[in-house]
Amino acid sequence: MKTEDFIHDLIDWIDNNLEERLDIKTVAKRAGYSRWHLQRMFKEHTGLPMGEYIRAQKMKKSADMLASSGETIVSVAISLGFDSQQSFTRSFKRQFGQTPGDWRRAENGQPAAHACH
Repeated sequence: MKTEDFIHDLIDWIDNNLEERLDIKTVAKRAGYSRWHLQRMFKEHTGLPMGEYIRAQKMKKSADMLASSGETIVSVAISLGFDSQQSFTRSFKRQFGQTPGDWRRAENGQPAAHACH
């Protein structure tokens, strides 16, 4: 199998297993390569570090889940392998510039909640 095909298959596997606790060690074990070698190959073929790709895909999936389901924010966070709602909210805000709650309200056509000063 060519490296390009291997990376494509690996990306498909990652995308289909976002609910798992995906870290570089787990992905490397599944792929059968050392973490160092796999990360180098992944970045060479995608332009992104593997950890960054996984986080971005989890954030994209969480945004879809928040928009299309009635699941609580903590349920979405836990289902995507985050340890807490706080760590999920930090990552979500870093990715999208707003909290999951504000994003969900905006997606559902509701005004964002603003704190009073």
